[in-house]
Amino acid sequence: MIVSEIFFLGSLSTVTPTNLFFVLNIAISQDGNTPTNLSIDAASVGGVQLSWDTPENYRRNWITHSNGVYFTGIGQVGGGSVFYGQKYPDSLLSEYHGMLVKEIAFVPGDTSSFQPLIFETDPNNIGEVPDWLNYTNLVLSAPLARYESGFGAWATAELKDHVPGNTLSDDIQPSSYIIDSTKNLYIGYVISDYPLYPAGCDNGPALDGLGNMVVWCNTNGCGELTLAEAAAEGTTLDYNWMIALSLINSNAPSRTFTLSYHEDISLPKNNQHPSSVSPLPNSFLMGHGPRQEIFLDINTLRNRDISNYFLFENGVVVDVVQPTYLEFNVITRESSILGPREPGTYSYFVRAQTADGLSDSSNVVSVDLENNAPGNFFLIAPEENASISVTPSNLNNPNTFIWSNSVDTDGQELHYLFKMCKVQDSEFCFDTTMTERIYQPTNQSIIDSFSLGNGDFDMFWSVRVTDGIDTLFAGGEDDSIRYFTFSTTQLGLDPSNIPTNYSLKQNYPNPFNPSTTIEYHIAKSEFVSISIFDLAGNRIKSILNLHVDSGLGYAKWDGKNELGQNVSGGIYLYRIDTPSFSSTRKMILLK
Repeated sequence: MIVSEIFFLGSLSTVTPTNLFFVLNIAISQDGNTPTNLSIDAASVGGVQLSWDTPENYRRNWITHSNGVYFTGIGQVGGGSVFYGQKYPDSLLSEYHGMLVKEIAFVPGDTSSFQPLIFETDPNNIGEVPDWLNYTNLVLSAPLARYESGFGAWATAELKDHVPGNTLSDDIQPSSYIIDSTKNLYIGYVISDYPLYPAGCDNGPALDGLGNMVVWCNTNGCGELTLAEAAAEGTTLDYNWMIALSLINSNAPSRTFTLSYHEDISLPKNNQHPSSVSPLPNSFLMGHGPRQEIFLDINTLRNRDISNYFLFENGVVVDVVQPTYLEFNVITRESSILGPREPGTYSYFVRAQTADGLSDSSNVVSVDLENNAPGNFFLIAPEENASISVTPSNLNNPNTFIWSNSVDTDGQELHYLFKMCKVQDSEFCFDTTMTERIYQPTNQSIIDSFSLGNGDFDMFWSVRVTDGIDTLFAGGEDDSIRYFTFSTTQLGLDPSNIPTNYSLKQNYPNPFNPSTTIEYHIAKSEFVSISIFDLAGNRIKSILNLHVDSGLGYAKWDGKNELGQNVSGGIYLYRIDTPSFSSTRKMILLK
């Protein structure tokens, strides 16, 4: 096989095209390894969602007699070992002829040790049943596993080829078994070391002779029963074992899987335990030498047939997707959700990373993205020409500025730009950015922000909304600004207390999280700006940019950038600039 492009998974870098020849120059077709049916499920500048089908060679087909609904656990109580399984006569296997057997799935009903086993018998040999004591007709096995908890959940294990004469611990080669529809299959497990009803089953009805087989063996040979035949005291156990077998196309290479357990919370739980199957012999044990037990491990990572999917946008990898492991109740559709995009035209394709290399590209899909501006919104309160009178008793009371919600049909995060200004000097303003639709400054903070003394001050406020691309005012042109009067006459503020020098004080608290206050002194009325910078000199946010009266002033920083996003912890610089004065200090943001 000739490979023209190789990806290093750590860096996603493309190296110089190279011709690589595998041992024996074996050519492996990529057709069955290629993802198919790539589609765009949703698309806007707010994000793009795509999905595609698992490559044909790696799609699981599960066969089972169970209806998939966990009901209870049944079986012997504290008895010896017994084989519980589903029978698939040759007549039921014709549609699966030639498929590769990969894994077994089962649902334990209680704490016990499970030894998955697959037997093949000849339909022409009447009465031939699995001899699980001597491994007669055994073709596949899986590692012995101890199941401890989580009843009602599917457990899966990779099947291994069984070599006649080997102990089960010697079965290490991944399954190469191909379905032969001229044979019978028995799919199940031997259970041992259990106190109660170990075999998980569905809510029926029983498929007599197929989905609810019990195979017992002793020194006199082996026999098979249905649950109805094995029921104690005439009780009918109308259930099927929850056991399934995974099949894939036989031309897909075999891979290595570790035993794992995955909980399916959608399966209902039930603690009912019907009568035990008392007629079954319980005096015999599986005594075939030492066997290493493997404990089922919840969410254990395992190697997959497909290690990754690479999603390309305009020819560049933009996402690496780990495949959804195809458990019982097969999932063949994979997906990726990409974040916000700039307006423009985008094309996508996906490739799968398998043991054969990087697959061919899927079909290409394209989309033209246009930005939809945020929806209209309106100022609510305070109403036009409202009056706010400040007294010593309400100095720390909040004033509520509120507006209606804007909706972005593209799904982008919206930021509201709040602005408050003095009418006497429209450049004398305070502004802030937020994602909420309410702002509540106290009377004191308004006085500090505008360095107000005694008097009645004409003020106005406005709000804009932006999606990062388009920005619009609340109410359009009809109601974009609201006026109000802010009176401090009842406070008796003494202008003589206003400082006549320039200074930039150390922020407090420092270090800080999440916000800090910066105090400054201005000797005369003039334009003042205070900005936050990182150590590289990049401006993070402007927190003050207005004309202020002489005196003491305060500015606050909430640890966010201009877009309202939280910045990382570290050392930052804050700088004050006026026509007459400038100064810079350091501060520390803790995370």
